[in-house]
Amino acid sequence: MDATLIQATNLKRPYLESLTTQELVQLADSFGIDIPPELDRIFIIEELMESAEEEEAAEAPANTEALSHKKLLEKRITEPVPLPRQYNITFIEVMLRDPLWAFTFWEVKSDDKETYEKADDFSGYQLKVSEYHNSQEPFTIPVGTKDDAWYIGFPLEGGCFKIELCALCSDEEIVLATSRPFTMPRLLNPLEDVVLYKNPLIHLSGIEDFTILRNNDRESRIKQA
Repeated sequence: MDATLIQATNLKRPYLESLTTQELVQLADSFGIDIPPELDRIFIIEELMESAEEEEAAEAPANTEALSHKKLLEKRITEPVPLPRQYNITFIEVMLRDPLWAFTFWEVKSDDKETYEKADDFSGYQLKVSEYHNSQEPFTIPVGTKDDAWYIGFPLEGGCFKIELCALCSDEEIVLATSRPFTMPRLLNPLEDVVLYKNPLIHLSGIEDFTILRNNDRESRIKQA
């Protein structure tokens, strides 16, 4: 074997392990590596690989920098990054679960939340669900100060809705955030006689197992004049 003909880029572990100890010593000599007598072949291989890496870095620094950047990027992609529990902004969002149920979640900016809840006339938060293009009275859902999400059921007649997050202070309703309009599909035409359990979408929603409360079933948290 002519060790001087071996290039640094070829000095990979599988190739080096295929050589005899004597060949490894000869190869190390060609790279100017001083090998002590009776040094274990494992350490000779490590020395050769380290020397090869240094030579590659000297000959192609740009490639080495690109490789380092790639390794750093791969590390960032593979490392799990926990999502923040809160973003300290006031918002409300809605996600449709199925044709009758929506999941809404919200947050109130910490400074505003502290101001409202420390006020003497503060009486809680509520979600107000309103239907666009309909004069029907909105229905409200009282929520606790530590709540940040809720499932809401909607009527079979469907429609376009919005949800407002409100703070109740004395007899005043303060709208903190409003969701984007969203549409629930119509599962029932009020003018038609429909057998509900035969509608697969209604069965999917699980509405048969729940009772949706309306305003006349709830105790209003807004003081009456």
